[in-house]
Amino acid sequence: MSEEKEINNIENTENTNEEAVSDNAPRKVVKKKMIVKSKNKENIKDLDLSAYGARRQARIYAVMSLYSYEINERKISINNILDFDYDKKIPENIFAFTRNLVEGTIKNLERIDSLIEKYSNNWDIKRIQYVDKSIIRMSIYSLIFLKDIPKSVVIDEAVEIAKIFSDKDSYKFVNGILDGIQEEDIQ
Repeated sequence: MSEEKEINNIENTENTNEEAVSDNAPRKVVKKKMIVKSKNKENIKDLDLSAYGARRQARIYAVMSLYSYEINERKISINNILDFDYDKKIPENIFAFTRNLVEGTIKNLERIDSLIEKYSNNWDIKRIQYVDKSIIRMSIYSLIFLKDIPKSVVIDEAVEIAKIFSDKDSYKFVNGILDGIQEEDIQ
């Protein structure tokens, strides 16, 4: 896990295509795209959010919000980190799940961070990259408080998001911590 990704340096672009409908009336198809850049600008990814389901999109927005909260040294309000000024077209269901994840994670940070400390063997929480920490925190919140989502789904989603935003092998670290959490810890 070498360098921190700049999620706060995300640009939103819209790609609009016209498609003809049977009435010859044009219909706009909007794709949400984000450009994710690393500090050294070598690893630029074009992330098409429309390729993901609503829950994954919400988790991605939540990770970006938690990352912003952390890099701003927790001195920013929840409303400010949930103000996606670059993407005003977030559907209400996605925004509601994002808000739930972010608010719940922040309100339970002490408990969540103690679990990270417990399961990140010989790895101080201060040394964990902000992106990975944000993914792990959101996922631990989901494991503890969102009982309708199976543990395997939470871990799979965390791993997939880590593959998008983190370094090459970070997903293994994320998977290891989340997989190690025992049932008694999430009761």
